[in-house]
Amino acid sequence: MATNPDTADSPSRAEHPNLAAGERPQMLIPQTALRILCQKTGGTISRSTFYRWVGDGRIASIRLGTRIFIPRSAIDQLVQKCFAVD
Repeated sequence: MATNPDTADSPSRAEHPNLAAGERPQMLIPQTALRILCQKTGGTISRSTFYRWVGDGRIASIRLGTRIFIPRSAIDQLVQKCFAVD
């Protein structure tokens, strides 16, 4: 079975109680997360700004060694926040 290099699965379901039984949260590599964010918002975010947001904690991320993974839910929440009217 081939794996998709753009995504990885996290083994922890306890942190994501809204998932269906047996379903795992989708994790994205930063390049894919940035592409999705730009597509959904219709805007342009520079690569350096995106990585700064990840480093600052504005975008939730998980580090495994030197690799960075971003939960798909974090990108979805950021998109909702961009379009929210206060």
